[in-house]
Amino acid sequence: MKMTGSNPFRKSSAGLSLLEVLIMLVVFGVVGAITIPKFKTMLYQSREGRTKVSLGELRGAMAIYYSDHFGLYPPDTRDDQTRLADSIVPRYFKSMPVVELPHFHSKLLSTVQDHFDDRGDWMYSAAQGFVAVNCSHADTQGKPASSW
Repeated sequence: MKMTGSNPFRKSSAGLSLLEVLIMLVVFGVVGAITIPKFKTMLYQSREGRTKVSLGELRGAMAIYYSDHFGLYPPDTRDDQTRLADSIVPRYFKSMPVVELPHFHSKLLSTVQDHFDDRGDWMYSAAQGFVAVNCSHADTQGKPASSW
């Protein structure tokens, strides 16, 4: 005689067992533990990359300014907010770029210092037309940001 209908000994496949849920949590935990630090490093690298691009653009603007002004670099006699910005904004830039290193300095700064003091902004020397990042922390490759 054939039985029709459902088997009373067969498990329902409508849900997950406690063991399956625990295995899933362990797998997600391992994947998260591996990927989150890598994601943070990649985020830091992208912000460092943006700052390097801004630094390159500033150095390019210095070269053009030097050429336009017959061998003179912008003066650095103004205060932190207007030093360099008065000379290159808006002709060479819409606005002064920011140093974007929030993993070292909590504020994104576009100010310009005339000496190195590790504030996390720009440093400018008019004697050589030298622009650098005013930060001594090591980047994701182990080099100081001020050496870029």
